[in-house]
Amino acid sequence: MSLRIATIGRNGQTARAIAATTAGNGEITLTQANSQQADLRDAASLARYIDAAKPDVLINTGAYNFVDRAESEPDEAMRINADGPLALARICATLSLPFIHMSTDCVFDGNSPDPYTERDSPNPLSAYGRSKLAGEHAVASANPAAITARVCWVYSEFADNFVSKIVGFARTRDQLQVVDDQVGPPTYAPDIARALIALARAMHSGESNLPPLLHVAAPWTTDRASMARDILQESKRQGGPFADVQPVATATFNAPAPRPLNARLSGALATQRLGLTWTPWSEGLARSVAGVLSR
Repeated sequence: MSLRIATIGRNGQTARAIAATTAGNGEITLTQANSQQADLRDAASLARYIDAAKPDVLINTGAYNFVDRAESEPDEAMRINADGPLALARICATLSLPFIHMSTDCVFDGNSPDPYTERDSPNPLSAYGRSKLAGEHAVASANPAAITARVCWVYSEFADNFVSKIVGFARTRDQLQVVDDQVGPPTYAPDIARALIALARAMHSGESNLPPLLHVAAPWTTDRASMARDILQESKRQGGPFADVQPVATATFNAPAPRPLNARLSGALATQRLGLTWTPWSEGLARSVAGVLSR
């Protein structure tokens, strides 16, 4: 079955992973818009883009992702992360167009000792998290047929992410301070892309009883300092920069926006429902580091 997918956003990790995953697939036609072509702050531009693209499924990968800056720009975060998705949800509801919206682990406070499931109650700590939760609520209210996919600790060879940051820091520093009290599941962006495409196919085919909320997250856990060590060891193996990692507490940095110390999302429901497989951490890391070093 041929499938026309349109995304809001084209330059972020997930959007670029969708483009790479669908490249050469004759059964999928992909249209992507940057923020000038489809501005989440401008409902009219969103409507024009959707009308021109005429997709079978719309995926919103666009967002205000400046977690710390959101503390001083909460209204702008709300405009992009809540008002924009609301406009998309309304347009898609009017058109009976399947709509997938993306959200984040930052809707949780991180106080649970266990991975968060779709049944757990959110309690965001930051302005960014509150804006993303407001977007989830807006989408669910305006378009009950829409599905929200939460992701966390996304990494890849695409765009800016924890891998590129750590490699970049190691180019100019011999030692890096990295927090070891934040834990989560590093999730490879191409795996997320494949999950979203599988979900798009299911929605387009009219599959019934799809959950309105899914956690798309890999089934393993690490902490940020250990993740940084793995990145730097792989960088060294590939001839890239290396630095020692000094583990520190999150409180050391006194960042404007508090982070959930437990960012673990349970991806069990999505894995089972969509038949997902996950790229092993070592394999995804090798690809990601190679991509960063080649820039």
